[in-house]
Amino acid sequence: MIDNNLSANEKYHRAKQWEIALFSLNNSASNLYLFAFGFLTYYSTGIAGLTTFMVGNLLGAVRLFDGLIDPTIGIIMDKVDTKYGRFRPIMALANIALILSYLILFNTHRFKGVAMIAVYVFALFFHKIGYSFQQTVTKAAQPALTNDPSQRPMFSVYDTIFSSIGVFALGQAFVSNILAPRHGNEFNLPFYRELIMGICIVSAILTILAMIGISRKDNKEYFGLGEEGTETKTVNDYLNIVKGNKPLVTLALCGGLMKFMAQLIADQAFLVILFGIILGNYAISGKMALYQIIPNLLIVSLFTRLATKRDLKTSYTTSVLLLVASILLMSFVLLTSKDTTQIFVNGGFYTILFTIGYIGMKMFASYPTSIVLTMAADITDYETARSGRFASGLIGTIFSLTDSIASSLVPIIIGLVVAGVGFADAYPEATEQLTPALFKGGMILLVAIPIVVLLLTLFLIRKYPLDRKTMEGVQATIAAKKVAKTKT
Repeated sequence: MIDNNLSANEKYHRAKQWEIALFSLNNSASNLYLFAFGFLTYYSTGIAGLTTFMVGNLLGAVRLFDGLIDPTIGIIMDKVDTKYGRFRPIMALANIALILSYLILFNTHRFKGVAMIAVYVFALFFHKIGYSFQQTVTKAAQPALTNDPSQRPMFSVYDTIFSSIGVFALGQAFVSNILAPRHGNEFNLPFYRELIMGICIVSAILTILAMIGISRKDNKEYFGLGEEGTETKTVNDYLNIVKGNKPLVTLALCGGLMKFMAQLIADQAFLVILFGIILGNYAISGKMALYQIIPNLLIVSLFTRLATKRDLKTSYTTSVLLLVASILLMSFVLLTSKDTTQIFVNGGFYTILFTIGYIGMKMFASYPTSIVLTMAADITDYETARSGRFASGLIGTIFSLTDSIASSLVPIIIGLVVAGVGFADAYPEATEQLTPALFKGGMILLVAIPIVVLLLTLFLIRKYPLDRKTMEGVQATIAAKKVAKTKT
């Protein structure tokens, strides 16, 4: 029986703002490696000497592997219980694994023949295991961080500042305007040495800060019903969590599709084709990343306000709709321009329209991938109210499973498109001349594929049942169960 007369103090446990801000850095710490992963295709073909086809399929396979092992990682995480908590030891060990994996991965050119391929594949799979553990913590720890509906959307504000802006926007600006020009606009060995060393150091610092942020809430008191929760023991218990949780299945599918979208438009091969070849100036990608900083802050503030006044589902759906509009605006500019390489040379109305469209695309693609981390916490609470189980690790990795399956297609699809326009042995460089084939390939990656993905997402999100009223009932049910347990 739901008791909606419980006070807010009885229903909700809150975090301090600095705790939410610091813990959001865990996502930034793992996203730094995701950002650098976008350069792996160029390292693999340009330095290690692998073919476009082999690289695309290997990267796709390792991301699929990432998804397949995620449920196991979630089960392991839900059983971790140390004097240092559940999440902090995993964060520390996972980040060390990420450092080691990249030090090996970006040095595979030192090996020859079969040995090089073996080391490359080992480093890829080792990297994905470490990445999955640290990324899963971001989702799994959020129910313990806070269950207050007025606080949970704040994670997206900090995540936008630190990840969307700090990692991806400023990272792209730094690479395209500082690091790459310092090395003659070539992705050579000195370029990779500086990039990877910086990624490893900064990510380690962010991980330590994130561990400080979650430290107070990293104990069983904040895990569902606490010590009184129903234990998850058998395979059937885990299967029942997935089968009986409609919000989980629905949002996991949406999350996978939006992750695909976000990774597609952030991939370096995509950016090189769009900016370096179609628009004729790769450095524009870095400038665009800087242009989006202030609008991104404004938009995420507005969407956070929308989420707190309405619910997370409303803000998610609105963002996807605006993303569709942004892509259509960009496609209009490119398809009606007489010479796309002159859009940013001549300036004027087309420059403004394309800039608005691109900034909108980046903002409205990043918001759903950020807010889904918070929505995953709602689903964990929904499961606790439904069955008494706190399975944030498993639920978090179900999202990672669909993310990985969907995003495993990104390098494969880009590789197929690139090979289809005449680049079977290496990815096109920013200095490549624009041809009709390259333009067609760019439009497939920018417009055709994303629109199909987004329409499917909009269809699915309509079926997501956790609105504000439902979540108020969920938190009241959990609080009532806790009170009942203490009285028995």
